[in-house]
Amino acid sequence: MQPKFYISCSREKLGCVFALFYYESNADIYGWHIEAKGHYFSAAFFMIENFYANRATRLYRSIEDDVYGQWTIDYPPTRDEIRCPAPEEACHELERLQSRFVEEWLFFQDDPNIAAEVIAYREHGIPVQEVNIRWRRMNRMEKRNGLWSGMATGIDLNIVELLRKYWRLSEKVPAR
Repeated sequence: MQPKFYISCSREKLGCVFALFYYESNADIYGWHIEAKGHYFSAAFFMIENFYANRATRLYRSIEDDVYGQWTIDYPPTRDEIRCPAPEEACHELERLQSRFVEEWLFFQDDPNIAAEVIAYREHGIPVQEVNIRWRRMNRMEKRNGLWSGMATGIDLNIVELLRKYWRLSEKVPAR
């Protein structure tokens, strides 16, 4: 299974980062998503059930950034908390991929050993925010109309749009 990713940030709206990775398993999608706006961010694992099936689609997400913790359904919306709908092997894979994705693409303001990232950001006049894209990755991103973006070949942008449309951003986590 080859995970796909999408990541973007706004040069005009500092601190706005939108990133996700996912992989497909039959008709379902499993992944992780983070969105930062200023001093707040939302990060969670997700499952899109029946995305590639001719049945009702459901968007599940972990309530906290914990694949084994409580989950909820964002689409169709509900406030009920449920157990993780993903099978155990998918949970293990999500944790492994999330660790690798963060290590390759992102850093947080309070991470240790980010001196080189901070220097690169300063040299380019960009303040370090709560969630940031690693500088070596930013250089490879497409820059258009104030938006920097990068994505894997073959990504299904319908998944990105579904998350943008139905993810409940009001449930953000204050900065660490």
